[in-house]
Amino acid sequence: MKKIILLIALVMSIGYAGAQGGGFKTFSLKQAVDYAVQNNVAAKNAKLNEDEAKARNNEIISMGLPQINGNFDFTSYIVRPTSPAIAKIFNDPHSLTNQVYGHLAQSDQALADIINNYSAAHKNDKLYFVLPNGVNTGVQLNQLVFDGRYFVGLKATKELLKASQLSTQLSEQDIRYNVIKAYYDCQAAKEIRTTLDSNLIIIQKLLHDTRETYKQGLIEELDVNRLELAESNLKSQINNVENLYKLSLSNLKFNMGLQMTEKIALTENIEDLRTRIALDASKGFDPGQRIETQLLETSILLRNYDVQQKQSGYYPNIYAFANFGGGSQVDKVGDFFKKSDDGYGGKISNWYMQSFVGFSLKVPIWDGGQKHANIKQAKIEVLKAKNDLDNFKNAAALQVEAAQTTLTSNLIEESNAKQSKALNEKIFGKTKTKFNEGVGSSFELFLSQQDLITNEIRYINALKSVLAAKADLDKALGVK
Repeated sequence: MKKIILLIALVMSIGYAGAQGGGFKTFSLKQAVDYAVQNNVAAKNAKLNEDEAKARNNEIISMGLPQINGNFDFTSYIVRPTSPAIAKIFNDPHSLTNQVYGHLAQSDQALADIINNYSAAHKNDKLYFVLPNGVNTGVQLNQLVFDGRYFVGLKATKELLKASQLSTQLSEQDIRYNVIKAYYDCQAAKEIRTTLDSNLIIIQKLLHDTRETYKQGLIEELDVNRLELAESNLKSQINNVENLYKLSLSNLKFNMGLQMTEKIALTENIEDLRTRIALDASKGFDPGQRIETQLLETSILLRNYDVQQKQSGYYPNIYAFANFGGGSQVDKVGDFFKKSDDGYGGKISNWYMQSFVGFSLKVPIWDGGQKHANIKQAKIEVLKAKNDLDNFKNAAALQVEAAQTTLTSNLIEESNAKQSKALNEKIFGKTKTKFNEGVGSSFELFLSQQDLITNEIRYINALKSVLAAKADLDKALGVK
């Protein structure tokens, strides 16, 4: 029996090796896990979230650095603003300005003629505030001097990055776990299929010999029918297991980040994997080893920073600023870079410059109790986060206890299944020999064969259950 199983396994491995040349990718368990960590969508997104957190930290840091902005504004008035009130001052004969002009005119006839002629010529003119075309340009620098919220946020950036990194590790841990379990499912289904195939070969050989014996009239047709039933049942089981294997393989591809159309072959069987694992169900448990614990502790720190940031809202904020710039107003666009007469025979630029520095102080006085309410809510969130941490530690301890119990139970089942399988192989061998010698019944052979298949499948599932329980225990213990 063992020789037949080994022969089938060899044939399948040769088939897989040939398939690799036809575009198959082969994976050991470690290779499958490593590939998944790099290509699973959840893993990719976790790394992108980590990059996003780094960028967010840089954004927070940059808020305290100098902020420099430049501006260039060009304005061309279609309708310029006027000042009727100021124009009235110059046009009203009783205004103080015109009274002064009149007093000057009494002492100088020439000046009087100039004033009268100008007043007559511009009597209906409007008084404008600005010239038709203007430019305003400059550079502004703003610098945060003191803001309590910023400095608290600066301290929190380290914890924000740590939380993102822990989330990435947690995502990778879940991916590893899912790939390991899926790998076990695939290989268990493959082993069961191999076992069923080997039994089918035996039954088909017996069925052939039995039919020949029946043709000679040495046995009843019932013996043939029982073996035909056994063959039919086996073919049905093989079909079901084949479908299960395909589904398990698709699940593995999905967890690895492979396309469903890609062809892969797995190189490690259940028994090899079983012999490699180290069993230590009594290993001590430290909740601090769990990534979830570290993530919850980081969450508490961040919530405490949130409280501090809201408390900083009671402190004043100071910002410094500096400006250097200039502008120009002209009648025509082409006059921006021309110089005008200063009335004394010289030339002056049409541009004027300005520069100033200063600071802004904002002191919160009363907000109706808004900050107090926000601080109270933030403190409640801290208490809730602490409760979540305590609850998780208890839940993690329960997970470890359950995983240890399951592993111990599965190890006992594995031992029993192995003994039952060995015993069934002996019984089936003797029953087959008796049947071939004509001293045993087909019914006994049928039952023995069914028991053998059942116990062989039971043993394979027991191996898988031990591997799965060990994976559960490692996850519960926080083993990386």
